[in-house]
Amino acid sequence: MPRFLSRAGTRIDDLERQLARVGSVDNDDISADEGADWPSQAAEAPTETTALLEPGVALRQALPANARHSNDGHGLSIYVPQSQQQDELRRDTSLDNSNAGVEADGAPRTHPLWSGKARNKAGAAARKLGTWDGVFLPVMLSIWGILVFVRMGYFLGQIGIIGTIASFVCGYLVTTMTTLSISAISTNGTVKGGGPYYMLSRSLGPEFGGSIGLMFYAGTLLSGVLNAVAFVEPLMSNFGRTGGDITHTFPEGERWHILYSSILLVFCTVVCLTGAQVFAKASTVLSTFIIASTAMILASFVFQQPFIDEEKAIHYTSWSLATFKENLWPELAPIKEGRPSETFGSVLGVLFPACIGVMAGASMSSALRKPSKSIPQGTLWAVVITFVLYLTIVVCLGSTTRRSTLRDNFNVLQEINILPIIVPIGAITTSVTSTLSGVLSSASILQAIAKDDLFACLGPFKR
Repeated sequence: MPRFLSRAGTRIDDLERQLARVGSVDNDDISADEGADWPSQAAEAPTETTALLEPGVALRQALPANARHSNDGHGLSIYVPQSQQQDELRRDTSLDNSNAGVEADGAPRTHPLWSGKARNKAGAAARKLGTWDGVFLPVMLSIWGILVFVRMGYFLGQIGIIGTIASFVCGYLVTTMTTLSISAISTNGTVKGGGPYYMLSRSLGPEFGGSIGLMFYAGTLLSGVLNAVAFVEPLMSNFGRTGGDITHTFPEGERWHILYSSILLVFCTVVCLTGAQVFAKASTVLSTFIIASTAMILASFVFQQPFIDEEKAIHYTSWSLATFKENLWPELAPIKEGRPSETFGSVLGVLFPACIGVMAGASMSSALRKPSKSIPQGTLWAVVITFVLYLTIVVCLGSTTRRSTLRDNFNVLQEINILPIIVPIGAITTSVTSTLSGVLSSASILQAIAKDDLFACLGPFKR
């Protein structure tokens, strides 16, 4: 009942315009119309609800078909059968508590208020992403980047187990503070498209939000470019025509490397243009290869037997206290002869990008069903899990492989693996997923900045 009375109120303006045009309405004519249009329901006991409104055609159109009304000269009395009111109340409750287009008892809804607009809204909500595919997976895949596959030996060989753990703690301290700030903002306010930019611009104002948003857009985009460039290294070291360990397929050279990176960027851009749903499905499929690769790395520390390969400078001791002590403390040295020795700052500069990526989930806020809930949960779980995995690999690799191997062979995780082919597959896959996340997140941020009309030159990016 409250629903159709509210709907009737929306017709008041139309009614007043009609009365202004015709001057007055003959009550007798209206009564005659009532007899034709509003048949009485003698079998049901009516309940009266009076609305002090002038009668009109627009008002009658807003009432249910089996309602009837009369005019006593003081106002319009609307009669609705008791069973009709109960039915309306039941349907209104079902409409408020369900987005699936069905009644509380499972029957299809035929309520007139369930319009095409409502169906479209429910369908759009159903197509949006949840915590797992909208936040956790993008953040997890962004943090768990290619550096873990191609530079973990470099970190341990230069700054040892203690220095590598300390570096990860410093990086994750910054990451965790950022995550907690995002969680506080997202749970205490509305989060729409643009993710971090939207939250900052609504909290600090458009001036700070716009400037920080542009910087964040550039950083997110460059993060994707970093992974696109890093994609070439495992590709060439395993499938290069001259230096490939597995096959000799792809031509090598600087121009070829640029071409391969450009092809990856174009491919990721095309995938992201199809929408967040395709991105989520692609991430879910590709994540299986990354999970398998990570599982095989951890399994190799348990099942791989000690061996020495002089040609590739591999000295794998398996679990050894002597190896652990050898790799425990930093021992900085040049990567190649003739170059200056590495510093703690230079190593930290290479390691820190392995800790970033927490904004990947927040940047997809426009594609989330419940961003205020999904962003904190998905981001925090991804940060905790990746931190534990990083420390586990650091301790395992530092306890099983000699320092000379860690320094001389950046591809050490593949060389000591019981299934070597799985590591380059994981490295290439994580490059693709991280590039996808960078392209989609940066595009979402740029679109949100353009929609706020802060910079006139960004107008074409509103769509």
